[in-house]
Amino acid sequence: MRKKLVAAGLTFLLIVVTYSVMFYFFIVDERDRPMAQAGRMDLSSWNFAQEGYVQLDGQWEFYPDRLLESLDGLPAPAAAPPKLINVPGSWGHEMNTLGKATYRLLIKVDDVPKIYGLKTMSIQMANRIVINGKAVSAAGEVADTSYAANNKPYVSYFTLKPGWNEILVQVANYEYAASSGIMNSIVLGYSDQISALRDRAISHDLMSNCSFLIMGLYFTGLYTQRKNDYSLITFGLLCIFITLFLATHGERLLVILFDHIPFWFLIRVQNISVYAVGIFNFLYVYTALRPFCSKKLIYSGVAFGIGMTVFALFGFGYGKTLLSLTTIYGTLPFFYATYVYILAAFHRVEGSKYLVFAAIALNHHVMFQNLSIYSSTPIYTAVPVEVILVLLMLALLMSLRFSNAFKKIEQLSLQLLNMDKLKDDFLSKTSHEFKTPLQSIITISQSMADDPRHPLPAEQQEKLDLVLSISRKLSQLVFDILDLSRLKQGDLTVRPVPVDVRSTVDIVLRIFTFLTAGKNIKLINNVPDNLPHALADENRFRQILNNLIDNAVKHTEAGNIEVSAEVRHGSIAISVKDTGAGIDRHAIDLIFEPFKSFESPGSQSFGLGLSIVKQLIELQNGEISVSSVKGEGTVFTFSLPLAGTTAAARLEDGHTAESAGSEAEYSFPTPFYSKGAGKHTVLIVDDHFANLKILIDALKPMDCEVIAVKNGFEAVEQIDNPNAVDLVILDLMMPGMSGFEVCQTIRKKYTLLEMPVLMVTTAAQPQDKLAAFEAGANDFLPKPFDTMELKARIKGLLLMKDSLAKAIDLEVAFLQSQIKPHFLYNVLNTIIALSYSDEEKSRKLTTDLADYLRGSFRFSNVQKRTSFGQELNLIRSYIEIERARFKDRLHIEYDIAEVMYGVSIPPLLIQPLVENAIRHGIGGRTEGGTVKITAYETPGHYCIQVEDNGVGMEGDLINQLFGQETTALQGVGLKNIMKRLKYEYSSELRIDSSPMSGTKVTVMIPVEVSVPA
Repeated sequence: MRKKLVAAGLTFLLIVVTYSVMFYFFIVDERDRPMAQAGRMDLSSWNFAQEGYVQLDGQWEFYPDRLLESLDGLPAPAAAPPKLINVPGSWGHEMNTLGKATYRLLIKVDDVPKIYGLKTMSIQMANRIVINGKAVSAAGEVADTSYAANNKPYVSYFTLKPGWNEILVQVANYEYAASSGIMNSIVLGYSDQISALRDRAISHDLMSNCSFLIMGLYFTGLYTQRKNDYSLITFGLLCIFITLFLATHGERLLVILFDHIPFWFLIRVQNISVYAVGIFNFLYVYTALRPFCSKKLIYSGVAFGIGMTVFALFGFGYGKTLLSLTTIYGTLPFFYATYVYILAAFHRVEGSKYLVFAAIALNHHVMFQNLSIYSSTPIYTAVPVEVILVLLMLALLMSLRFSNAFKKIEQLSLQLLNMDKLKDDFLSKTSHEFKTPLQSIITISQSMADDPRHPLPAEQQEKLDLVLSISRKLSQLVFDILDLSRLKQGDLTVRPVPVDVRSTVDIVLRIFTFLTAGKNIKLINNVPDNLPHALADENRFRQILNNLIDNAVKHTEAGNIEVSAEVRHGSIAISVKDTGAGIDRHAIDLIFEPFKSFESPGSQSFGLGLSIVKQLIELQNGEISVSSVKGEGTVFTFSLPLAGTTAAARLEDGHTAESAGSEAEYSFPTPFYSKGAGKHTVLIVDDHFANLKILIDALKPMDCEVIAVKNGFEAVEQIDNPNAVDLVILDLMMPGMSGFEVCQTIRKKYTLLEMPVLMVTTAAQPQDKLAAFEAGANDFLPKPFDTMELKARIKGLLLMKDSLAKAIDLEVAFLQSQIKPHFLYNVLNTIIALSYSDEEKSRKLTTDLADYLRGSFRFSNVQKRTSFGQELNLIRSYIEIERARFKDRLHIEYDIAEVMYGVSIPPLLIQPLVENAIRHGIGGRTEGGTVKITAYETPGHYCIQVEDNGVGMEGDLINQLFGQETTALQGVGLKNIMKRLKYEYSSELRIDSSPMSGTKVTVMIPVEVSVPA
């Protein structure tokens, strides 16, 4: 209480001292100046050049209710002598405030060659100045027939004659009852003095207006960023309304800017600005320094100001009482604000020194405004230091608060960062500790459930399935908690790229096809093929689909889960519809909140999945909605932005990019073939050129030829080409044809050993790996990968492929040494028999056997090629031996093109086919048959055919020959030929046969991979 009394005393003392000092400087301590006496002012001895302008104050002649014109410097005849009135001041004590009158003053000057000027401030409410019978300026209309109020300051310039000069001021006021007449001094001086005075006045008002306006807009804008600090908006609006008050007083800048503002509007703006300044002055000190304010006084002051504002707004009158109340209300809030500032300084609040200086400057400013309004004091002659000081002190005060708040926030931020780091470490370690035992539980439980040697009873099997289900949910919950934590902290970032919605949905549904095996659920992809691409983060888009489809699978015992999409309102709307249990209406609003569960019968907890989905969609500028009917199913619909047309056009050509800019900077035509020869050929498939470049660079030092393609369609073309591809590095997520589809296409033709596939993808969920292996991948590598790990995996797969090649070579070696005993026994018996009957034939047969054996054994294990001519010599030796046994039952025909003799082929590629044709084709016919060997060149291939007219084969037997398990033939000859053709040329045997019609076997060897032996 004591501090309040001291603060009130200091406030009163400050006000008294301020007004006393100002009164002394502006009223008492003025130099002697001429005054008008009885309507006359002698300025003949006044030196305008040295002493400056003069105020035409004093006694003027006054003619009430009359608008006089000059007549030779004398007043017009009048019925009564003129009255004398003090200027400046209201004529209210001489006549009714509303009316018209004429002021007259005679001035005497000697310095006549100069151009003089007059400056007015406030002549209420319309006026016209006439000098020596000539009108020099006016504001508004004063005529009886055309009155128009316009109390605007102005300057005028004219010449004077030697001696006495007459100045008439005609004034009219029919609207403002509070005061009338010449309310401020009229200033006379040389033209340059008056112009400089006008400039100083406008500069003064501009400086004050701009200072308050800038601060007002600044703090109002600052409030939009800190909406919990109401002192910002109240101070901002206080400054703005002070600006409005200043713009309607003094030089009235508002009237200068908008010359046609009507009087009724201007007077309302003047009064309302005063009330608004008082209201927001109260509100500012209350919001900024609430502990030092009287709540009742603040509320009473604001309520009174609102009442005055309503009164002024509807214009119930502008009398002297209203003028007095307006002055009091415009002044008292500033006095009270000064008291609050001093009281706050006594309590040593932050920025106390700023408050003290602001209080002193504020009182000066209020006093200056009152002097300007109620006296002829020209406040514009001084620089508005008090305005700058008030704003500077209050701005420094708020800056100090912001600085202290920032320091405090900085300290708290450091603490929060430390706590956040501890929390992240805790989550990381805890999740890691959770994942390991959970995975162990899942693995052990799965092995127990799948153990055929120790089948579990039905009851225990059911409990074990429950353990597996709970463990998998808990494992997923660990991942969800980490994602939710990152989302809350804003650490989870997205990298939007154009995404092929249909192919992504297809991949996700393929994964869930494996996961829902055994359940009566049908997964349907109804996304149109020509749907434009969505702009989304590829991984997060898959996560959204995974969570929504997983949620649908959980709540659907049997039925359909359908994914559809369409373009809607400039974005892509994707819907996941199920025919499951549905959601209660009251629960729909809560399903996106984390850890919400619904205990009504048949309902289940929705966990974190849907909450994460919603935040991920909103993070990518999308929206999600849900509609559901209990017992019928649920539809989740979310939207994502459309990708740009340029990016979409590129995607239709088969590839995407992380950004349009990066693709435009780096790309190359595909298929891309590396220069130089290498031991192995690797096909890399990725829709990102940057990834292709990384893989190409990684494979260069590994002595590998590289074929790079940008989509699945090009990959299938390369696989169908006669290129010996040793390894395929395949991206899982590709538009058009996904990695799953490419891998399945490869497995239709090649086994895991014949063409290894390394699947690489940014998706690294367990279900993704499972789906990749189910599709036929040999290995799985998540992106981003370490180059050393990539090379190690490539080496491992290539070694596996080389092992297959060695196995095939061993089979060839086995074929080379596979001379059946009964074959040698029959040939030797034939030679012995002929030695008795035909010695010449016996010697020839012995020579043929030697040639055959020499040809069979001379191929070493490392020899990869021989010429077709050498293979044909071996065939002829074999045929001659068989002719000795078959005699005239065996007929041989040759149709060999000359170019074929030098063609390079693998050894023992054709001879086993001829052997099969003789033994299994015509050997089963009593009458024998003909074997025809044809070799010729076609466009792009060398064609070799072995045809017989023997017993032929059934269609089932042909299918068995091409199956993985071949039991139809004795030995491994035909099967080995098939393997080598596939390994060497990516081609197959073509067998045309029907029972009792013979068999034709065709071998096609690509020209570009066959060189002369």
